[in-house]
Amino acid sequence: MIRSILITTLLAFGATAWAAGSENAIKGIWETDTGGYVQIHKKGDAWVGTVVGSRSGEARYDSENPDQELRGRRLLGVTVLKGLEYAGGNEWDDGSIYSPDNGKTYSARATLTDENTLEARGYLGISLLGRSQTWQRVDRDAPNLETDLLK
Repeated sequence: MIRSILITTLLAFGATAWAAGSENAIKGIWETDTGGYVQIHKKGDAWVGTVVGSRSGEARYDSENPDQELRGRRLLGVTVLKGLEYAGGNEWDDGSIYSPDNGKTYSARATLTDENTLEARGYLGISLLGRSQTWQRVDRDAPNLETDLLK
């Protein structure tokens, strides 16, 4: 009886903690819609995301970068998400996200819809003028993950 009360209490506390949000809940490795792995970690007072691999393991280059000298660099190790700040309630805002698909940088926000699903949104001006991707959390043993880049 006491054991089931304790288990119920712990489960209720866990659900409450998830619903209330936690600044560190965004920390981890996320697979983007295009199969890239981005590790989100704290740097100073903000959250950043660095490319740490991909599902396919194929090298991808920054061929659309507006700086011609950077067009030959490999995306592995590049910080593509910068400056996200915790806004409360499983939301991070006021950041920027670089899209290697077109070489442009957008304002960014992120929302955890559950503990393993992150909606990353890049936008111009206001959040309504943008595009979202759904990222899924992956484990540290995911294939083609460059573990020497992990923070």
